[in-house]
Parts: sequence; structure tokens; C-alpha cells
Amino acid sequence: MNPMLGKEFRQRMREKRGWILPSLYLLALSGVVTAAYYFTAATAQRYEWREIQGSQIGQVIFVATTYVQLTLLLLLAPVFSAGAITIEKEQRTLPGLLTSLLTTWQIWWGKFVSSLLFLILLLVSSLPILSMSFAFGGIAPRQIFVALGASLLVFAVICAIGLYCSSFFRRSIHSTAVTYAILVALTVITVVGFAIVQSQMDNRPGPPSHSAMRCLYLNPYFLVSMAFVRPQEWYPDWYLSIAAFVVMGFLASFFALRNLSRTGEQA
Repeated sequence: MNPMLGKEFRQRMREKRGWILPSLYLLALSGVVTAAYYFTAATAQRYEWREIQGSQIGQVIFVATTYVQLTLLLLLAPVFSAGAITIEKEQRTLPGLLTSLLTTWQIWWGKFVSSLLFLILLLVSSLPILSMSFAFGGIAPRQIFVALGASLLVFAVICAIGLYCSSFFRRSIHSTAVTYAILVALTVITVVGFAIVQSQMDNRPGPPSHSAMRCLYLNPYFLVSMAFVRPQEWYPDWYLSIAAFVVMGFLASFFALRNLSRTGEQA
């Protein structure tokens, strides 16, 4: 095992947040499932002429849980990644790591995997809650696998961006703030750009134009939302969105490794 990965994993799991965060996370998701079921059933009772179906409840639970899970983990991803390298700088232990037998790649890989593993732990722990939609119907196993796979890709890219910011700045507060700023740009500014482009198009009936959809290729919610549509509706936007996230993750990883190499030369 990578020595850096083993050290980071043991350290993270021995902290209090190693069991507090999963408990709070599962409690929040349980509340979301309860609220989704309650409001869906209450809406059906309000309109007595409408008979609620189990598949409708399952779809509401699945959509609500997926979006809330994505939001919570997006907020947590910079916490685990943006300070991974800056904490070594603040404690003056980074020169020792860079002059050890560990290569720059091993240091980066250990920090990256340890940041991502805790998010994967939270993601996997939510599977029983997410699978409750099967009890009501209306959700295919493919949709859950697509949602989990897309979420995992998003978290990996955000962790790579956080490590780049952590390798660039000297203090954790700066790297964390910039990582959250990038996250806001990906989630909010892309939607604003989509709305502006779509409003400038002709008022034609039908789905949004591909020109407007291009603004959403780097939006995490857009990538995960493809789990809610039919497979024939994926092409080409979903695949282009995957490619955009992969390229962004590789660029962040490349520049983070370059920053670490330059720091090692100075050390």
C-alpha cells in the first residue's frame, strides 16, 4: 500500500468526524426520504380524485435523495481535498515528504485517494436509503448505477481541483475558498449562462437547443440528471459532459503534480 495513503486513511478514520459525519449524513438523507414520502402522500390526499401510485413515490424518493446527496457531498469535497497539501505546508512537513523516498506521484495519489475514499464511504453508506425506491417501484437499477457513477466522477474531479488549489496556495483557508468559488462557478454560473443563451434563442417548442446545453456540460447536476432520462436521450450531451469533466480532472491533476515538483526542487 502507498505509505501516504495508509497514513492518511488511518488519520482520517481516527478523527471524530470519521463517525460523526456519516451519522449526520445518513440522518439527513433519512429526513429527506421521510419528507419526500410525506409530501407526496399529502399531495395525493389533497386531490381526492388523484390516486397516488407506488411508482410515483419511488421516483420522488430517488430524485430527492440523489440531489440532496450530491449537494451534501459537493459541500464536503473541498473540506477533504483543499487542505490536504496546505496542511503539510503549514506544519512544515512538506519538505520532509518531498525529500523522502516517496515520489511526487505517490504523495499526490495518497492525498487524492484518501480525500476521495471518505466521500466514497458516504456514497456507499447511502445505498440502502437510495434503494428504498425499489420498494415502491418506478426506478430501474440502471438509474441508480448511473447516478452513483456520475456522482463518483464529479467527486473525483472536485477532489483533483481541491488538490490543485492546495498545491498552489500556502494556507488552507485560501485554497478552500478558491475551491468553493470554482464549485459555485460550475454549479451556478453554468446555469446562468444556459438561461442567457436559451433566452436569446427563438421561442421554439421542444427541448433546449444544443447551443444552450453546452453551457451545462461542466455542471455536476446536469451530469447526474442524466440518470433520470431515457438512454436514447443521453447522446451526445451526456458523453460530452463526461469528456469535459475528465479533461478538467486531468488538467487539475497535471498542474497539481507540476506544483509539487517545483516545490520539491525548491526544497
